[in-house]
Amino acid sequence: MVKSKNQESKRSPKLKPEKKALGLFDHVKHIRTIQSPDYYSKLTELDRKSFNHFMILQALSMDPQLLSVVSTIYRYFDIIPSPQFYQLLIAFIPKNSTFYPWIGSKNKYKKELLDLIVRRFEVSTQQAEEYVDLLSLTDEGVNSLVYICQGFGKTDNEIQDLLSPNEHN
Repeated sequence: MVKSKNQESKRSPKLKPEKKALGLFDHVKHIRTIQSPDYYSKLTELDRKSFNHFMILQALSMDPQLLSVVSTIYRYFDIIPSPQFYQLLIAFIPKNSTFYPWIGSKNKYKKELLDLIVRRFEVSTQQAEEYVDLLSLTDEGVNSLVYICQGFGKTDNEIQDLLSPNEHN
């Protein structure tokens, strides 16, 4: 039996695959390996949604050689507009295609501390743990954690307990 063009097109429509939005690790890979100056300006609105300053710094901090750079940039991550943030990153992050795995561990912090961070920043528990990871890198960050705990009425002893390592690992 010979099929007409009309019958054939009804049975096997050619769907164009939708372009998938860029994710966090796509951005990090670009920052670490390509570093084109106009990268951010060429991102779609959808791609810009995943260009999260905090999470990019978190991913970059997996490279021990970048910790001092990341902790310096961290001080300004929430006040620098994204185009300038990207330019700052490519100015200070050397090109390097080495893979650094995301290091994580469950229950590193007390649940109550994470709950306070969740309430303060309105983020998930996983994101709260990542915030504490990054804030713990510098004295300034630890002071911010203390300030957040004080804002929820915690005493100095309670804060010391919240910031001490979790014994239930």
